[in-house]
Formats: sequence, C-alpha cells, structure tokens
Amino acid sequence: MSNLPLDIITNILSRLPVKSLVRFLCVSNRWYILINGQAFIKLHLHRSIESNTDRTLIVQEQNACIPFDYFSASFHDENRFGKPLEIYQPLHCSNMSTDILSCCDGLVCIYNQWGEEIAIWNPLIRKYRKLPSAPIEKPSGFSNSFPISLAFGYDKHNDDYKVLRVVRFFSMDKPGKEFEVKVCSLRLQCWKKIEDQWPNKEWSICSDSVFSNGALHWLVAEEGQSPENIVAFDLATEKFRVIRTPLKAPTSYVTCLEVLEGQLCFIVIVDEMYNDVWLMKKYGEESSWTWTYKIEQGVVGSTFEYCKPLMCSKNNGKKILMEESHRYRTYLIWYDIEKKIRKRVKIPKLPEVFQTVTCVGSLLLLDGDNVIDPTLDGHNVIDPAQKNNR
Repeated sequence: MSNLPLDIITNILSRLPVKSLVRFLCVSNRWYILINGQAFIKLHLHRSIESNTDRTLIVQEQNACIPFDYFSASFHDENRFGKPLEIYQPLHCSNMSTDILSCCDGLVCIYNQWGEEIAIWNPLIRKYRKLPSAPIEKPSGFSNSFPISLAFGYDKHNDDYKVLRVVRFFSMDKPGKEFEVKVCSLRLQCWKKIEDQWPNKEWSICSDSVFSNGALHWLVAEEGQSPENIVAFDLATEKFRVIRTPLKAPTSYVTCLEVLEGQLCFIVIVDEMYNDVWLMKKYGEESSWTWTYKIEQGVVGSTFEYCKPLMCSKNNGKKILMEESHRYRTYLIWYDIEKKIRKRVKIPKLPEVFQTVTCVGSLLLLDGDNVIDPTLDGHNVIDPAQKNNR
C-alpha cells in the first residue's frame, strides 16, 4: 500500500475498527502521522457512527465487592457478541466505587462516589484524561448541600467535550434553595461558573442525565411531585431551557429519561407491570413526542424492574437491545417492538448484576494518558463469577 495515494489510504483506513488502527500506528511514520491527525480521527468517528459498526458494550459490575470490575464485549451483529474481557479503568480505588456517568462518541465519563475525581476514558484504546478538581462554593447562609449531579456531552460549536456539575444547597434556618452550576472543558482543562440561573429553584433533579442534540438533560420536579418538565442545558450557548414531558405520570409511577438513536426517550414504569416509552421525534418540539412501544411482564417473563433501551438493531431498527433489570439479576435482551417478542442475548460469564453503555469505535484521546493495567494484560478473559476467588 506504500505506493497508493494518501487519499486512498485514508479512505481505506478510516473504515477499519479501532483495534486494527492502533496496531497500524507501528507500520510506518507516514501512517503514524496520518492516524494521529485530528482530521483522520474525526473522519473515522463519523464513519463509525454512520455505518453503525465497531460497537462495543462496556459493562460495569454492580452489587458486588468494591471496587467493581469492568468488562468489554464487542458487538458484531444481532446474534454475535464477543466474550467479555476484563478492562481496567483509570480511577481505580480499593475502598471506593467508580461509576459510569455516560458515554459520548466512544468516550466514557467515570467518577468516584463523591464526584471528587472525574475522568474521560476511551476504553477501546486504553487512554484517558483526568479532569481537574473544583471546589464547591456554598452561598452565604446555606450550610448543607444535596449530592451533586453530573452530566457529560459534546459541544459541537467549540469542538469540546464537557462535564456539567450541579449542586443544590438548602438551609434549615431559611426557606428556599440555591444552585451552583459549573462546567469543565476537556480541551481547556478548567472549570468555570455558569451565570445562567437554574430555571426553578423549587425543582429537584430526579433522573440520571442524558446527552442529546448538543444539550444535557434531566427530569425535574418539585418535592413530592411527579416530573412533567425536563431541564436542558445547551453546551454551546451555556443556557438553560425547559421542555415539557409528554405526560405527567401519577406519583406512584417511576419515570426515567434515556436516549435512543439520538432521540430523547421518556419512560414510565407502571408498578413493575410494564414500561411505556415515548420518543421526541423532532428535538425541542413538544408536539413531536410520540408513543413508540410498551414492554410488558408477560413478554419478559419473570418480574422486572426496568428495561433500559441501549440501541437499535443495524438492519431495520425494529429490534432494540435492552438492559433488563431484575431485583438481583441483569440480562441483555433484544426486543422486537412490532412482534412484541423478547430474546435473551447469550454472552457467557457476564456479572450477575451490571450496568451497560454502548461505545462506538473512536480514536479520541489517542494523545491521552495511558491506563496502567496492574495485570499487564488488560485483555485477559476473566470469569466475573470467580472474582472473589482471585
């Protein structure tokens, strides 16, 4: 291939999986410079997303001894997943859990229990960058704070990945609440305070954060109420906006916010009987909320708590890969939303209880710090069931 024009080489290499490209860094100085270039990294990411190929499941063990183990399983097609391989995350701490916040463009944001350490991690190339710490500045007269809320996403306008931190303060001596909102830039490696005010100081965050269409989102509600609003934070303009949910569920129901194929996804969990799911077909247009599917107990079988949508099948998108949570067990399933058929994904030796994110193949953070693997071989296949016997 040394005699081929550079544009042809670029076209060929940009369609290859990440693991192959990392190996090809050693082929020649010419290839090393090409693959490390930002233009090539963006082209490769664009083609990975567009073709829906080079996908990997990142699995975090739950409900076990701290620290939790992490595993990766490659996704070839609907019926073929690779064996889970143990991987090492960069914020390893023997007496504190490190959790996944979210994933964007192949980058996984992880943090420890109290948000004191945050890192952006590319698990497929074992590179990361740790974010600087930022003090919490309590307003005068407020001595207590709720657990912090974090969110992670991509600012396309500034070509930057950012973490948003929201802290809510209260006082036993005075009514009302105050908020501190700060954002950290991966590119600039610094935090700054957001001047735009939290939309309603009586609203509490009552969901995990999700990223979609250049903005970060949470379900919010007043104390004791069911969420009927979503707070969105635009990473480019650094402004808040409010989006109405498709309905206000009874307070006895649980509501969740997810993203499926780039669209906001509002889910109502009805007494462990079924999950009702709406998608926002046109971002920001409340009239575009569309009921999409229902998954019921009779379909899944034994009682489940929640079916989290992860991604659609490569072909017609009528099948959805889901993380099916039971009280003491987690499964991965394919659910056909038209035929209402559930099929369990057979991946041997997964942990009994786990959390999953899907990663697209990406070379982002190729210039980041190396994740130090104490086993010296992060690709050893480990049986999670034997964790406590190691």
